[in-house]
Amino acid sequence: MSAERRVRSEECKENGTPRSAASRRRTRSAPPAAPALPAALALLAALALLAAFGCEHTAPPPPAAGPDQPQHLATATIRVGAVPLAVEVARTHEEQQKGMMFRKRLGPDEAMLFIADRDTNLSFWMKDTYVDLDLAYIRSDGVIVQIERMKALDTEPVFSREPARFTLEVPPGWLAAHGIGVGAKVEIPPEMVAPAEPRP
Repeated sequence: MSAERRVRSEECKENGTPRSAASRRRTRSAPPAAPALPAALALLAALALLAAFGCEHTAPPPPAAGPDQPQHLATATIRVGAVPLAVEVARTHEEQQKGMMFRKRLGPDEAMLFIADRDTNLSFWMKDTYVDLDLAYIRSDGVIVQIERMKALDTEPVFSREPARFTLEVPPGWLAAHGIGVGAKVEIPPEMVAPAEPRP
């Protein structure tokens, strides 16, 4: 409740009774034969109406999703080696900054693909990420060039050792369980990828 609303609420109360009710009682007890009674009644009725509106409480708006809530992005299907995999696709800077932060668990095939504009030196960390992950850096031609095990909440960045355009995050052990290693090919549908910027 704002400070203004608290002040108005206090003004509306007199010994625990809304001012509007008190005004109505004073109106009923006013001498019926007073010469200025119509004007007094009109004034008191207006004050009671204002007091009633001043004491009215509205329901608070529903709480907005906090910044510490996990995001859930649109999905698309890629192929990692011979294995089809549905991935959430992080395209914008904001989506990529948040990534898989604040997730407390991962499904067995839950994955996220980050798409850069071009092959470049990438880095990831695990700030506010509560689950371990396997991370694969992937060149624009779809070849996996590096795989790393990312530990939950580790804020030490992990850099790509060579330029890469895509980063794939999957549950720990998923890549090994499917026989995927460095040099494996990842097929990403062309419609998922904006044209790469020319290298400077």
